[in-house]
Amino acid sequence: MRLLATVVLLLGIMVSPARATATIESHYKVAGPWTVATADVGTAYKLYYPADLGVGGFRHPIITWGNGTNAVPSQYPGVLNQLASWGFAVVASTDKTTGTGSEMIDAARYLVDRNADPASVFYGKLDVTKVGAVGHSQGAGGSVNTATKSGGLITSVVPISLPAPGLVGSGERFSVDQLTCPVLFLSGSNDWLISPHSAVQGYYNAVPGAAAKAMLKGAGHNTIQGSGGGFLGYLTAWLMYTLQGDSTARGAFVGSPPEIGTNTSWENAAQKSLP
Repeated sequence: MRLLATVVLLLGIMVSPARATATIESHYKVAGPWTVATADVGTAYKLYYPADLGVGGFRHPIITWGNGTNAVPSQYPGVLNQLASWGFAVVASTDKTTGTGSEMIDAARYLVDRNADPASVFYGKLDVTKVGAVGHSQGAGGSVNTATKSGGLITSVVPISLPAPGLVGSGERFSVDQLTCPVLFLSGSNDWLISPHSAVQGYYNAVPGAAAKAMLKGAGHNTIQGSGGGFLGYLTAWLMYTLQGDSTARGAFVGSPPEIGTNTSWENAAQKSLP
């Protein structure tokens, strides 16, 4: 009887609800395996990166981050630490107006240059062929400009809560129809004033190549600040898929159907031409 009970108990563990309901999103919404270190580069940049850079010969992709209007990196601890914990070297401009993309381009190039600098902790430890641009609100527009104006430096883009065309200043305008790398548009269902689904749909339609979009239910314009809210899982999965070649993460966006399209916490998900 004791043996039978032990077998039943083990089987119960094997089919526990936690295992049965595990999803790609749940895997990537928590901190990754890398311990995070931070550093300031004067007053220009805040760095978030794996403390054990290059362990096992790993070369870390780069992420350049763009703040929303009048915001600074310290308002986004959830997302910036999260990405570093999954093996990305993140450089966040401290500029409060990143819509032109120039600040984000300079930041990305700063880390690219450190990879070639023998005096830097990043020397030889970065994958300078895999660089992502991620931003919020005005910085979301900056991420698009970074991709289209950096001469092919950027290989993946995630604009979060990208403002509708009528809210974009003349000096910060961007052209999603010029994107040549995969892009994931994320916004929230409660962001109806600044980044409504109608605007996100228009941007998605205008992209000539690989693109995806989704709206997080109940999320507002600034949900990405602080802990990062419900955005972290699929944001991380997208960057793992497009910059680290993670096949598990790819299943969130590619498949029959992709997971994000069946996740009841999200709506209006769509994908096209994804590799």
